[in-house]
Amino acid sequence: MGDVALHNGIFQPDPTCQVAFRCNVCGVQNVCSGDRIGRETASCDGCGSTVRMRSIIHLLSTALWGRSMPLPEFPQNKGIVGKGLSDWVGYADRLAEKFSYTNTFYHQEPRLDIENVTEEQKGTCDFLISTDVFEHTLGPALKAFVGAYELLKPGGSLIFTVPFTLEAETVEHYPQLTDFTIATLGGKYFVVGQTAAGAYELYQEPVFHGGPGQTLEMRVFCRKAVEAHLRDAGFTDILVLERSEPECGVLLTENWSLPILARKPL
Repeated sequence: MGDVALHNGIFQPDPTCQVAFRCNVCGVQNVCSGDRIGRETASCDGCGSTVRMRSIIHLLSTALWGRSMPLPEFPQNKGIVGKGLSDWVGYADRLAEKFSYTNTFYHQEPRLDIENVTEEQKGTCDFLISTDVFEHTLGPALKAFVGAYELLKPGGSLIFTVPFTLEAETVEHYPQLTDFTIATLGGKYFVVGQTAAGAYELYQEPVFHGGPGQTLEMRVFCRKAVEAHLRDAGFTDILVLERSEPECGVLLTENWSLPILARKPL
């Protein structure tokens, strides 16, 4: 490990320092400048993983074996069943080699609607990975958390991230909508939605993730609400990763939007 500054478990980015870590996704040993470390910044020269992606593998390993291991060293066990919600291909393909793992999608096969888990899907998974998905669900927000809980077997684990703030309340952008579409006019994007009462509403300046017109941001969670939703859905043993794990490149650069491990009781 290079000369890395941690303050209460949080990495202090410094372009003058060199950071050494072994990527826990692909196993490649890396040395990079401190300013390449970030939640959404690719910093592994082998697979392009970010801190967020490496934190997912760290928590999955912790959930399955009680310790952090790099993915290439995971024992193959096709008896372990897992699903991902539009997971990053960089670890999705590797997980499929190790487990009976399926990367699912909302708009294409293999399809999974986390807000409407079918009877056949309930209680089928040992783990579920959901990273930065729940801010896009139509809502109410709790519905997706309940779906994740239903999908898991007793004792199963949710490996979870979502952007969240430390503010007092979640900000819901479209609290009244039950359906919506994206419209364009004059080169600008708008949200046209319908309420439960059948009224139509028009919203200007929507926020998208992945570029204009891509995935619509429905809300900005606060940490308090995320933890409350997990508890209300039935999860226990909720672990918020608040300290960096430097050896595997999980260098947290902020104390918000932290990765979470939650378990369904046996």
